[in-house]
Amino acid sequence: MNTRIDLISLGKKNTSREAMELINKTGLRAVAVVDKNKKLIGLVTDGDIRRSLLAGKEKNALLGEIMKKSPIAALENTPATELFETMLKSGTHEIPLVDKNGILKGITFFSDLKSIPLSSPDITSREVEVINNVLATPFLSIGPEVKKFEKRMADYIGVKYAIAVNSGTSGLHLCIKSMGIKDGDEVITTPFSFIASSNCILFERAKPVFVDIDEKTLNIDVSKIEEKITKKTKAILPVHIFGQPCQMDKIMEIAKKYNLFVIEDACEAIGAEYKNKKVGSFGNAGVFAFYPNKQITTAEGGMVVTNDQKIAKLCQSMRNQGRDEDDSELRHTMLGYNYRMIEMSAALGLAQMERISEILLKRQKAAELYNNKLRAIEGIDIPQVAPGVKMSWFVYVVRLDKNIFGVAERNSVIRKLREKGINCRSYFPPIHLEPFYADKFSQKKGSFPVTEEIAGLTIALPFYNNITEKQVEYISETLSSILKKERAKKL
Repeated sequence: MNTRIDLISLGKKNTSREAMELINKTGLRAVAVVDKNKKLIGLVTDGDIRRSLLAGKEKNALLGEIMKKSPIAALENTPATELFETMLKSGTHEIPLVDKNGILKGITFFSDLKSIPLSSPDITSREVEVINNVLATPFLSIGPEVKKFEKRMADYIGVKYAIAVNSGTSGLHLCIKSMGIKDGDEVITTPFSFIASSNCILFERAKPVFVDIDEKTLNIDVSKIEEKITKKTKAILPVHIFGQPCQMDKIMEIAKKYNLFVIEDACEAIGAEYKNKKVGSFGNAGVFAFYPNKQITTAEGGMVVTNDQKIAKLCQSMRNQGRDEDDSELRHTMLGYNYRMIEMSAALGLAQMERISEILLKRQKAAELYNNKLRAIEGIDIPQVAPGVKMSWFVYVVRLDKNIFGVAERNSVIRKLREKGINCRSYFPPIHLEPFYADKFSQKKGSFPVTEEIAGLTIALPFYNNITEKQVEYISETLSSILKKERAKKL
Protein backbone atom coordinates (compact mmCIF):
# COMPACT_ATOMS: atom_id res chain seq x y z
CA MET A 1 0.00 0.00 0.00
CA ASN A 2 1.29 3.45 -0.91
CA THR A 3 0.53 5.83 1.96
CA ARG A 4 1.36 9.04 0.07
CA ILE A 5 -2.17 10.03 -0.86
CA ASP A 6 -1.02 12.54 -3.50
CA LEU A 7 0.58 9.69 -5.44
CA ILE A 8 -2.54 7.55 -5.56
CA SER A 9 -5.39 10.06 -5.84
CA LEU A 10 -6.80 12.77 -8.09
CA GLY A 11 -10.01 14.79 -8.22
CA LYS A 12 -12.99 14.13 -10.48
CA LYS A 13 -12.07 17.16 -12.62
CA ASN A 14 -8.62 15.78 -13.36
CA THR A 15 -8.25 14.10 -16.74
CA SER A 16 -7.60 10.58 -17.90
CA ARG A 17 -4.26 11.82 -19.28
CA GLU A 18 -3.25 13.01 -15.81
CA ALA A 19 -4.37 9.71 -14.33
CA MET A 20 -2.29 7.74 -16.82
CA GLU A 21 0.73 9.94 -16.13
CA LEU A 22 0.35 9.24 -12.42
CA ILE A 23 -0.04 5.51 -13.06
CA ASN A 24 3.12 5.53 -15.19
CA LYS A 25 4.98 7.47 -12.51
CA THR A 26 4.07 5.16 -9.64
CA GLY A 27 3.94 1.86 -11.50
CA LEU A 28 0.57 1.18 -9.88
CA ARG A 29 -2.55 0.11 -11.76
CA ALA A 30 -5.15 2.50 -10.37
CA VAL A 31 -5.88 5.98 -9.09
CA ALA A 32 -8.43 6.80 -6.41
CA VAL A 33 -10.79 9.69 -7.11
CA VAL A 34 -11.45 11.89 -4.06
CA ASP A 35 -13.29 15.09 -3.22
CA LYS A 36 -11.65 18.19 -1.73
CA ASN A 37 -11.69 16.56 1.73
CA LYS A 38 -9.94 13.44 0.41
CA LYS A 39 -13.12 11.41 0.75
CA LEU A 40 -13.23 8.50 -1.69
CA ILE A 41 -15.80 8.95 -4.47
CA GLY A 42 -14.49 6.69 -7.21
CA LEU A 43 -11.69 4.59 -8.68
CA VAL A 44 -10.04 4.63 -12.10
CA THR A 45 -7.82 1.79 -13.32
CA ASP A 46 -5.53 1.69 -16.33
CA GLY A 47 -8.09 -0.65 -17.85
CA ASP A 48 -10.85 1.93 -17.38
CA ILE A 49 -8.75 4.49 -19.23
CA ARG A 50 -8.04 2.12 -22.14
CA ARG A 51 -11.72 1.27 -22.42
CA SER A 52 -12.71 4.95 -22.43
CA LEU A 53 -10.28 5.63 -25.29
CA LEU A 54 -11.65 2.70 -27.28
CA ALA A 55 -15.15 4.09 -26.67
CA GLY A 56 -14.10 7.34 -28.37
CA LYS A 57 -13.51 9.54 -25.35
CA GLU A 58 -10.70 12.07 -25.46
CA LYS A 59 -7.47 11.75 -23.49
CA ASN A 60 -8.62 14.80 -21.57
CA ALA A 61 -11.89 13.19 -20.51
CA LEU A 62 -12.70 14.03 -16.92
CA LEU A 63 -12.23 11.26 -14.36
CA GLY A 64 -15.70 11.96 -13.05
CA GLU A 65 -17.03 10.67 -16.39
CA ILE A 66 -15.09 7.41 -16.54
CA MET A 67 -14.50 6.43 -12.90
CA LYS A 68 -16.17 3.53 -11.11
CA LYS A 69 -18.55 5.17 -8.67
CA SER A 70 -18.93 3.61 -5.22
CA PRO A 71 -16.05 1.15 -5.75
CA ILE A 72 -15.41 -1.77 -3.43
CA ALA A 73 -13.53 -0.33 -0.46
CA ALA A 74 -12.44 -1.52 2.98
CA LEU A 75 -11.56 -0.01 6.32
CA GLU A 76 -7.86 0.71 6.71
CA ASN A 77 -7.26 -1.99 9.38
CA THR A 78 -8.99 -4.82 7.51
CA PRO A 79 -6.87 -8.03 7.76
CA ALA A 80 -4.96 -8.95 4.62
CA THR A 81 -6.67 -12.33 4.49
CA GLU A 82 -10.09 -10.66 4.28
CA LEU A 83 -8.90 -8.28 1.58
CA PHE A 84 -7.49 -11.18 -0.39
CA GLU A 85 -10.74 -13.14 -0.11
CA THR A 86 -12.74 -10.07 -1.20
CA MET A 87 -10.54 -9.71 -4.27
CA LEU A 88 -11.01 -13.36 -5.16
CA LYS A 89 -14.78 -13.10 -4.84
CA SER A 90 -15.14 -9.81 -6.71
CA GLY A 91 -12.47 -10.26 -9.35
CA THR A 92 -10.94 -6.88 -8.56
CA HIS A 93 -7.19 -6.37 -8.19
CA GLU A 94 -7.23 -3.23 -6.06
CA ILE A 95 -9.17 -2.03 -3.02
CA PRO A 96 -9.04 1.53 -1.69
CA LEU A 97 -8.64 1.73 2.10
CA VAL A 98 -10.59 4.36 4.01
CA ASP A 99 -11.19 5.41 7.58
CA LYS A 100 -14.60 5.28 9.26
CA ASN A 101 -15.50 8.61 7.63
CA GLY A 102 -14.65 7.41 4.13
CA ILE A 103 -11.41 9.41 3.93
CA LEU A 104 -8.85 7.73 1.65
CA LYS A 105 -5.89 6.20 3.49
CA GLY A 106 -4.34 4.14 0.73
CA ILE A 107 -4.89 1.46 -1.88
CA THR A 108 -4.12 -2.21 -1.45
CA PHE A 109 -3.25 -4.09 -4.63
CA PHE A 110 -3.50 -7.80 -5.19
CA SER A 111 0.28 -8.07 -5.46
CA ASP A 112 0.69 -6.35 -2.05
CA LEU A 113 -1.23 -8.97 -0.14
CA LYS A 114 0.10 -12.11 1.42
CA SER A 115 -0.23 -14.76 -1.23
CA ILE A 116 -2.05 -18.06 -0.88
CA PRO A 117 0.34 -20.18 1.21
CA LEU A 118 1.51 -23.62 0.16
CA SER A 119 0.39 -24.97 3.54
CA SER A 120 -1.10 -23.64 6.76
CA PRO A 121 -1.67 -25.35 10.15
CA ASP A 122 -5.21 -25.59 11.51
CA ILE A 123 -4.96 -24.19 15.04
CA THR A 124 -8.05 -23.39 17.13
CA SER A 125 -8.69 -21.93 20.57
CA ARG A 126 -8.63 -25.48 21.93
CA GLU A 127 -4.97 -25.89 20.98
CA VAL A 128 -4.10 -22.56 22.58
CA GLU A 129 -5.97 -23.60 25.73
CA VAL A 130 -4.13 -26.90 26.19
CA ILE A 131 -0.73 -25.28 25.67
CA ASN A 132 -1.56 -22.65 28.30
CA ASN A 133 -2.64 -25.43 30.63
CA VAL A 134 0.76 -27.12 30.26
CA LEU A 135 2.55 -23.85 30.98
CA ALA A 136 0.68 -23.69 34.29
CA THR A 137 2.14 -27.06 35.39
CA PRO A 138 5.65 -27.99 36.59
CA PHE A 139 6.04 -30.33 33.59
CA LEU A 140 7.44 -28.98 30.33
CA SER A 141 9.27 -32.16 29.31
CA ILE A 142 8.95 -35.85 30.19
CA GLY A 143 5.51 -35.39 31.68
CA PRO A 144 1.97 -36.78 31.50
CA GLU A 145 0.96 -35.19 28.17
CA VAL A 146 3.57 -37.20 26.28
CA LYS A 147 2.27 -40.42 27.82
CA LYS A 148 -1.32 -39.55 26.93
CA PHE A 149 -0.36 -38.63 23.37
CA GLU A 150 1.51 -41.92 22.96
CA LYS A 151 -1.50 -43.89 24.21
CA ARG A 152 -3.83 -41.97 21.89
CA MET A 153 -1.62 -42.66 18.87
CA ALA A 154 -1.14 -46.35 19.68
CA ASP A 155 -4.90 -46.82 19.99
CA TYR A 156 -5.58 -44.89 16.79
CA ILE A 157 -3.08 -46.85 14.68
CA GLY A 158 -3.94 -50.15 16.34
CA VAL A 159 -0.57 -51.10 17.80
CA LYS A 160 0.74 -51.91 21.28
CA TYR A 161 3.41 -49.23 21.62
CA ALA A 162 3.98 -45.61 20.57
CA ILE A 163 7.09 -43.57 21.34
CA ALA A 164 6.93 -39.79 20.96
CA VAL A 165 10.02 -38.07 19.55
CA ASN A 166 11.00 -34.60 18.42
CA SER A 167 10.70 -35.27 14.65
CA GLY A 168 9.86 -37.91 12.10
CA THR A 169 13.53 -37.98 11.12
CA SER A 170 14.51 -38.84 14.71
CA GLY A 171 11.89 -41.59 14.73
CA LEU A 172 13.26 -43.14 11.55
CA HIS A 173 16.78 -43.03 12.93
CA LEU A 174 15.72 -44.79 16.13
CA CYS A 175 14.03 -47.53 14.08
CA ILE A 176 17.20 -48.10 12.06
CA LYS A 177 19.28 -48.18 15.24
CA SER A 178 16.88 -50.43 17.19
CA MET A 179 16.97 -53.05 14.43
CA GLY A 180 20.75 -53.29 14.57
CA ILE A 181 21.27 -51.91 11.06
CA LYS A 182 24.89 -50.83 10.85
CA ASP A 183 27.91 -50.03 8.72
CA GLY A 184 27.88 -52.11 5.51
CA ASP A 185 24.21 -53.10 5.69
CA GLU A 186 21.74 -52.17 2.97
CA VAL A 187 18.20 -50.84 3.21
CA ILE A 188 15.90 -50.82 0.21
CA THR A 189 13.89 -47.61 -0.20
CA THR A 190 12.59 -45.10 -2.73
CA PRO A 191 14.43 -42.20 -4.38
CA PHE A 192 11.18 -40.20 -4.60
CA SER A 193 10.70 -38.88 -1.08
CA PHE A 194 11.78 -36.22 1.35
CA ILE A 195 15.48 -36.78 1.90
CA ALA A 196 15.09 -37.80 5.59
CA SER A 197 13.90 -41.28 4.61
CA SER A 198 17.35 -41.97 3.16
CA ASN A 199 19.42 -39.85 5.51
CA CYS A 200 18.28 -41.94 8.48
CA ILE A 201 19.99 -44.95 6.88
CA LEU A 202 23.24 -43.04 6.43
CA PHE A 203 23.20 -41.99 10.09
CA GLU A 204 24.26 -45.57 10.91
CA ARG A 205 26.60 -45.76 7.90
CA ALA A 206 24.35 -48.25 6.13
CA LYS A 207 23.57 -47.84 2.44
CA PRO A 208 20.23 -46.83 0.91
CA VAL A 209 19.50 -49.00 -2.11
CA PHE A 210 16.98 -47.30 -4.34
CA VAL A 211 14.12 -48.88 -6.25
CA ASP A 212 12.24 -46.88 -8.87
CA ILE A 213 8.61 -45.87 -8.36
CA ASP A 214 5.25 -46.80 -9.81
CA GLU A 215 4.18 -44.18 -12.34
CA LYS A 216 0.59 -43.98 -11.05
CA THR A 217 0.89 -44.09 -7.25
CA LEU A 218 4.46 -42.64 -7.05
CA ASN A 219 5.23 -45.24 -4.37
CA ILE A 220 8.05 -47.76 -4.52
CA ASP A 221 7.50 -50.25 -7.36
CA VAL A 222 7.11 -53.54 -5.49
CA SER A 223 7.77 -55.56 -8.66
CA LYS A 224 11.37 -54.27 -8.66
CA ILE A 225 12.27 -54.83 -5.01
CA GLU A 226 13.48 -58.44 -5.13
CA GLU A 227 16.05 -57.76 -7.84
CA LYS A 228 17.79 -55.33 -5.46
CA ILE A 229 18.03 -57.73 -2.52
CA THR A 230 21.54 -58.95 -1.64
CA LYS A 231 23.18 -60.72 1.29
CA LYS A 232 23.75 -57.28 2.81
CA THR A 233 20.07 -56.28 2.71
CA LYS A 234 18.61 -55.93 6.19
CA ALA A 235 15.39 -53.97 5.71
CA ILE A 236 12.85 -52.40 3.39
CA LEU A 237 11.83 -48.82 4.10
CA PRO A 238 8.72 -47.99 2.02
CA VAL A 239 7.41 -44.39 2.01
CA HIS A 240 3.66 -43.79 1.84
CA ILE A 241 4.22 -40.83 -0.45
CA PHE A 242 1.86 -37.85 -0.17
CA GLY A 243 -0.43 -39.99 2.06
CA GLN A 244 -0.95 -42.78 -0.48
CA PRO A 245 -0.41 -46.25 1.08
CA CYS A 246 2.15 -48.59 -0.47
CA GLN A 247 1.26 -52.17 -1.45
CA MET A 248 2.01 -53.43 2.03
CA ASP A 249 0.81 -57.00 1.55
CA LYS A 250 3.36 -57.60 -1.21
CA ILE A 251 6.09 -55.78 0.69
CA MET A 252 5.47 -57.91 3.78
CA GLU A 253 5.53 -61.09 1.67
CA ILE A 254 8.94 -60.15 0.29
CA ALA A 255 10.22 -59.23 3.75
CA LYS A 256 9.09 -62.56 5.17
CA LYS A 257 10.63 -64.49 2.28
CA TYR A 258 14.05 -62.87 2.81
CA ASN A 259 13.83 -62.33 6.58
CA LEU A 260 13.97 -58.53 6.35
CA PHE A 261 12.78 -55.80 8.69
CA VAL A 262 10.14 -53.37 7.41
CA ILE A 263 10.12 -49.73 8.53
CA GLU A 264 7.10 -47.81 7.30
CA ASP A 265 7.76 -44.15 6.64
CA ALA A 266 4.22 -42.94 7.29
CA CYS A 267 5.34 -39.40 8.06
CA GLU A 268 2.96 -38.05 5.40
CA ALA A 269 0.16 -40.54 5.93
CA ILE A 270 -1.56 -40.43 9.31
CA GLY A 271 -5.01 -41.99 8.96
CA ALA A 272 -4.28 -43.62 5.59
CA GLU A 273 -5.42 -47.23 5.22
CA TYR A 274 -4.40 -50.15 3.06
CA LYS A 275 -7.12 -52.78 2.76
CA ASN A 276 -8.90 -51.38 5.84
CA LYS A 277 -5.80 -51.41 8.02
CA LYS A 278 -3.98 -48.25 9.04
CA VAL A 279 -0.51 -47.63 7.69
CA GLY A 280 2.19 -47.83 10.31
CA SER A 281 0.78 -51.08 11.66
CA PHE A 282 2.09 -53.44 8.97
CA GLY A 283 5.86 -53.41 9.44
CA ASN A 284 8.14 -54.02 12.38
CA ALA A 285 7.76 -50.31 13.08
CA GLY A 286 6.22 -47.22 11.54
CA VAL A 287 6.93 -43.52 11.90
CA PHE A 288 4.64 -40.48 11.74
CA ALA A 289 5.63 -36.81 11.63
CA PHE A 290 3.83 -33.70 12.83
CA TYR A 291 5.62 -30.79 11.16
CA PRO A 292 3.34 -27.73 10.57
CA ASN A 293 2.55 -28.75 6.97
CA LYS A 294 1.35 -32.22 8.00
CA GLN A 295 -2.27 -33.28 8.50
CA ILE A 296 -1.91 -32.69 12.24
CA THR A 297 0.90 -30.78 13.86
CA THR A 298 2.80 -30.62 17.13
CA ALA A 299 4.95 -27.78 15.67
CA GLU A 300 7.89 -30.19 15.63
CA GLY A 301 7.49 -33.85 16.50
CA GLY A 302 7.12 -37.44 15.45
CA MET A 303 5.94 -40.83 16.68
CA VAL A 304 7.34 -44.36 16.38
CA VAL A 305 4.68 -47.08 16.48
CA THR A 306 5.29 -50.83 16.84
CA ASN A 307 3.98 -54.11 18.19
CA ASP A 308 7.52 -55.24 19.07
CA GLN A 309 8.33 -54.72 22.74
CA LYS A 310 12.09 -54.87 22.19
CA ILE A 311 11.99 -52.18 19.52
CA ALA A 312 9.73 -50.05 21.72
CA LYS A 313 12.03 -50.28 24.74
CA LEU A 314 15.13 -49.50 22.69
CA CYS A 315 13.46 -46.46 21.11
CA GLN A 316 12.20 -45.27 24.50
CA SER A 317 15.69 -45.46 25.95
CA MET A 318 17.61 -44.02 23.01
CA ARG A 319 15.31 -40.99 22.61
CA ASN A 320 16.22 -40.02 26.21
CA GLN A 321 20.01 -40.18 26.17
CA GLY A 322 20.05 -43.96 26.65
CA ARG A 323 18.16 -44.03 29.93
CA ASP A 324 15.70 -46.83 30.69
CA GLU A 325 12.11 -45.73 31.18
CA ASP A 326 12.15 -46.81 34.85
CA ASP A 327 15.54 -45.26 35.65
CA SER A 328 15.05 -42.98 38.62
CA GLU A 329 18.58 -41.60 38.51
CA LEU A 330 20.94 -40.38 35.82
CA ARG A 331 21.95 -43.91 34.80
CA HIS A 332 22.54 -44.44 31.09
CA THR A 333 22.51 -48.02 29.91
CA MET A 334 23.21 -47.41 26.20
CA LEU A 335 24.19 -44.75 23.69
CA GLY A 336 21.28 -42.39 23.27
CA TYR A 337 20.14 -39.08 21.86
CA ASN A 338 18.12 -36.06 22.85
CA TYR A 339 15.08 -36.93 20.72
CA ARG A 340 12.43 -36.21 23.34
CA MET A 341 9.10 -34.59 22.58
CA ILE A 342 8.21 -31.69 24.89
CA GLU A 343 4.96 -31.53 26.86
CA MET A 344 3.56 -28.57 24.90
CA SER A 345 4.00 -30.43 21.61
CA ALA A 346 2.28 -33.50 23.04
CA ALA A 347 -0.63 -31.42 24.33
CA LEU A 348 -0.95 -29.78 20.94
CA GLY A 349 -0.93 -33.22 19.30
CA LEU A 350 -3.65 -34.48 21.63
CA ALA A 351 -5.86 -31.50 20.81
CA GLN A 352 -5.30 -32.09 17.10
CA MET A 353 -6.13 -35.78 17.49
CA GLU A 354 -9.48 -34.80 19.01
CA ARG A 355 -10.29 -33.44 15.54
CA ILE A 356 -8.45 -36.01 13.40
CA SER A 357 -11.59 -37.22 11.60
CA GLU A 358 -12.72 -33.66 10.92
CA ILE A 359 -9.23 -32.69 9.71
CA LEU A 360 -8.91 -35.63 7.32
CA LEU A 361 -12.39 -34.95 5.97
CA LYS A 362 -11.52 -31.29 5.36
CA ARG A 363 -8.49 -32.33 3.36
CA GLN A 364 -10.48 -34.93 1.44
CA LYS A 365 -13.01 -32.27 0.46
CA ALA A 366 -10.23 -29.86 -0.55
CA ALA A 367 -8.75 -32.56 -2.79
CA GLU A 368 -12.18 -33.20 -4.33
CA LEU A 369 -12.55 -29.47 -5.03
CA TYR A 370 -9.26 -29.52 -6.90
CA ASN A 371 -10.17 -32.72 -8.74
CA ASN A 372 -13.45 -31.22 -9.95
CA LYS A 373 -11.80 -28.00 -11.10
CA LEU A 374 -8.71 -29.54 -12.71
CA ARG A 375 -9.70 -32.88 -14.26
CA ALA A 376 -10.92 -31.29 -17.50
CA ILE A 377 -7.89 -29.05 -17.98
CA GLU A 378 -5.69 -30.14 -20.84
CA GLY A 379 -2.03 -30.59 -20.03
CA ILE A 380 -2.09 -31.84 -16.44
CA ASP A 381 -2.65 -35.11 -14.64
CA ILE A 382 -4.40 -34.98 -11.27
CA PRO A 383 -3.36 -37.36 -8.44
CA GLN A 384 -4.42 -40.97 -8.84
CA VAL A 385 -5.59 -42.94 -5.82
CA ALA A 386 -5.01 -46.69 -6.01
CA PRO A 387 -7.95 -49.08 -5.49
CA GLY A 388 -8.30 -50.64 -2.06
CA VAL A 389 -6.72 -47.73 -0.17
CA LYS A 390 -7.88 -44.79 1.90
CA MET A 391 -5.80 -41.76 1.03
CA SER A 392 -4.75 -39.33 3.73
CA TRP A 393 -4.18 -36.15 1.76
CA PHE A 394 -0.85 -34.56 2.76
CA VAL A 395 -0.29 -32.41 -0.33
CA TYR A 396 -2.05 -31.93 -3.64
CA VAL A 397 0.46 -32.57 -6.42
CA VAL A 398 -0.37 -32.35 -10.11
CA ARG A 399 1.86 -33.43 -12.96
CA LEU A 400 2.24 -31.74 -16.30
CA ASP A 401 1.51 -33.99 -19.26
CA LYS A 402 4.83 -35.50 -20.31
CA ASN A 403 3.65 -35.63 -23.93
CA ILE A 404 3.33 -31.85 -24.01
CA PHE A 405 5.65 -30.35 -21.43
CA GLY A 406 9.06 -30.78 -19.87
CA VAL A 407 11.07 -29.46 -16.93
CA ALA A 408 11.51 -26.00 -18.47
CA GLU A 409 7.76 -25.54 -18.89
CA ARG A 410 7.11 -26.85 -15.38
CA ASN A 411 9.53 -24.32 -13.92
CA SER A 412 7.94 -21.56 -15.98
CA VAL A 413 4.46 -22.49 -14.72
CA ILE A 414 5.66 -22.44 -11.09
CA ARG A 415 7.24 -19.03 -11.58
CA LYS A 416 4.09 -17.59 -13.18
CA LEU A 417 1.83 -19.02 -10.48
CA ARG A 418 3.98 -17.37 -7.83
CA GLU A 419 3.73 -14.07 -9.69
CA LYS A 420 -0.04 -14.39 -9.30
CA GLY A 421 0.23 -14.82 -5.54
CA ILE A 422 0.00 -18.62 -5.58
CA ASN A 423 2.72 -20.37 -3.59
CA CYS A 424 3.72 -23.66 -5.18
CA ARG A 425 6.80 -25.79 -5.72
CA SER A 426 8.15 -28.96 -7.25
CA TYR A 427 7.72 -32.06 -5.08
CA PHE A 428 10.18 -33.92 -4.74
CA PRO A 429 13.61 -33.71 -6.38
CA PRO A 430 15.12 -37.21 -6.84
CA ILE A 431 17.19 -38.10 -3.79
CA HIS A 432 19.81 -39.98 -5.81
CA LEU A 433 20.60 -36.81 -7.78
CA GLU A 434 21.00 -34.57 -4.75
CA PRO A 435 24.65 -33.41 -4.78
CA PHE A 436 25.72 -35.33 -1.68
CA TYR A 437 24.13 -38.60 -2.85
CA ALA A 438 25.27 -38.27 -6.45
CA ASP A 439 28.84 -37.76 -5.27
CA LYS A 440 28.87 -40.42 -2.54
CA PHE A 441 27.21 -43.17 -4.59
CA SER A 442 28.25 -42.08 -8.11
CA GLN A 443 24.62 -41.77 -9.17
CA LYS A 444 23.84 -40.30 -12.58
CA LYS A 445 20.77 -39.22 -14.47
CA GLY A 446 18.94 -42.17 -15.97
CA SER A 447 19.44 -44.45 -12.97
CA PHE A 448 15.76 -44.26 -12.01
CA PRO A 449 13.91 -42.96 -15.08
CA VAL A 450 10.37 -42.96 -13.70
CA THR A 451 11.39 -41.00 -10.61
CA GLU A 452 13.36 -38.53 -12.69
CA GLU A 453 10.57 -37.99 -15.20
CA ILE A 454 7.90 -37.53 -12.51
CA ALA A 455 10.11 -35.21 -10.44
CA GLY A 456 10.56 -32.96 -13.47
CA LEU A 457 6.82 -32.52 -13.97
CA THR A 458 5.31 -32.15 -10.49
CA ILE A 459 3.74 -29.03 -9.02
CA ALA A 460 2.47 -28.98 -5.43
CA LEU A 461 -0.43 -26.52 -5.24
CA PRO A 462 -1.59 -24.72 -2.08
CA PHE A 463 -3.26 -27.30 0.15
CA TYR A 464 -4.41 -27.15 3.77
CA ASN A 465 -7.44 -27.81 5.95
CA ASN A 466 -9.14 -24.44 5.59
CA ILE A 467 -8.40 -23.57 1.99
CA THR A 468 -11.55 -22.03 0.52
CA GLU A 469 -13.49 -22.92 -2.60
CA LYS A 470 -12.81 -19.43 -3.97
CA GLN A 471 -9.09 -19.92 -3.49
CA VAL A 472 -9.17 -23.31 -5.23
CA GLU A 473 -11.19 -21.76 -8.05
CA TYR A 474 -8.71 -18.90 -8.44
CA ILE A 475 -5.72 -21.28 -8.38
CA SER A 476 -7.34 -23.62 -10.91
CA GLU A 477 -8.37 -20.85 -13.31
CA THR A 478 -4.95 -19.25 -13.10
CA LEU A 479 -3.21 -22.57 -13.73
CA SER A 480 -5.49 -23.25 -16.69
CA SER A 481 -4.73 -19.85 -18.22
CA ILE A 482 -0.98 -20.27 -17.77
CA LEU A 483 -1.04 -23.77 -19.29
CA LYS A 484 -2.91 -22.51 -22.36
CA LYS A 485 -0.19 -19.95 -22.98
CA GLU A 486 2.54 -22.55 -22.43
CA ARG A 487 0.85 -24.92 -24.90
CA ALA A 488 0.56 -22.13 -27.45
CA LYS A 489 4.34 -21.65 -27.29
CA LYS A 490 4.81 -25.30 -28.22
CA LEU A 491 2.73 -25.02 -31.41
